[in-house]
Amino acid sequence: MDCNELLRRQLANRLICQSQQIAIGPTGPTGASPPREGVTKAFTLFVDYSAINAISRVYIPPGMFSITAFPGLAAGGVFTTDQGVDLVFLGKATIVLANTTYPFCTGILVSGYVPTNGGEWNPAPGGNINNTHIYYSQASDYKISLFGLSLVNINGASLTPKPVTGLAAGFLVTLTLFYI
Repeated sequence: MDCNELLRRQLANRLICQSQQIAIGPTGPTGASPPREGVTKAFTLFVDYSAINAISRVYIPPGMFSITAFPGLAAGGVFTTDQGVDLVFLGKATIVLANTTYPFCTGILVSGYVPTNGGEWNPAPGGNINNTHIYYSQASDYKISLFGLSLVNINGASLTPKPVTGLAAGFLVTLTLFYI
């Protein structure tokens, strides 16, 4: 069989497959690649409290803040005081983040450490993530405000126990923010 005959057979097979809507061989997306701006990035913050409505410290993952943010924020770490106007939380049930690396938040997940079974992580009740309990507000790109972060909304108002082992040891709440 010469190359012309092989090409004719391949074309005939493809036409049959298309007409019967069956796929043989590799399939997948075609065309140009999607823009990288549409790729979601997730950042998880760990939050600790000194009282039910008073945040005392926050772990920020590296890369969440841009290099133009308050010095030290881009590298991440545990913060026990407000960092200029770019990270504001101390003594409140809110967190303000400005000069983030990515412009637009598309969603939030919240979990809390609860006293059941000697202490375990559970997601915050789904009904508490709404515009009157736990929510975020984003009036412009690169800045977000998180509201309703009272332990009442997250883990049933429990300050104890706190986890003593694991990645989030010593913290009571995790907040995962999804950005594009």
